[in-house]
Amino acid sequence: MKFRFSIVTVLLTLLFAVNSCLALSAGGRRTIEMLVMGGPESQRDAAQTVYNGFDHSPEVLDVMAEVLLQTYQRPGFVQVDATSWMCKALGASGNVRYRGVLQQVADKAAERKVRKYAEQSLGMLPQGNATPYIAGTVNLTKLRDGATHAKETPTTNAKAEPPTSGGTGNAAFDRITHGMSMEEVFSLIGQPTTTSSRITGKAWAPFYHGGDTARLFALYKGKGRIVFSNASQFSPVWRVMDIVRDPSESGYP
Repeated sequence: MKFRFSIVTVLLTLLFAVNSCLALSAGGRRTIEMLVMGGPESQRDAAQTVYNGFDHSPEVLDVMAEVLLQTYQRPGFVQVDATSWMCKALGASGNVRYRGVLQQVADKAAERKVRKYAEQSLGMLPQGNATPYIAGTVNLTKLRDGATHAKETPTTNAKAEPPTSGGTGNAAFDRITHGMSMEEVFSLIGQPTTTSSRITGKAWAPFYHGGDTARLFALYKGKGRIVFSNASQFSPVWRVMDIVRDPSESGYP
């Protein structure tokens, strides 16, 4: 009787573990897509999600560690902010596997802010031993291509839609780089399906006359969105700050 009870207990435990893993994989899918498909703003949002404890699955953390290693030397206000949040997220995970990653960033990052948060995040990790994360363990290119192909798989019964402006699929977005003006982007890939905008917290800061007080989102159906930031409160120039490739983009706010 005890033997049967033990078998049932083991089977129930295994079933619960499998379901937990599946739930984590489903919950982390969007976070991973934001990390590998999006720009610095999307990466920052993903890191904040992890930092706030919504997902500490090893799959998500490994992807974030690889993204951090590949981007921590990049300049730019939003990129530095995103990099800092990724450091904080890895520290908040409490996983000593990422000690080497954070140590490398703390020692070698060009930006002082990034070094500061990498050092603080190292202090958040407990003592102990674990298999360290090695750069290149996660292939971001394959992940990015896999996510794109999975979303772009055509259905045989689907009714063909007329192509949107600016080329097909995500290839059009490959022509866009950070810092381009909005006019240059539109001349390269055409007008978006629609646009939306919002102000940022900087717009409320007294005596602040710098840029990034507002964001403009150009939504391209079936391709993704391009995020623009204003150069200053007194300048009508909008420049690319984030490129989010998303074949499931509806094109509407």
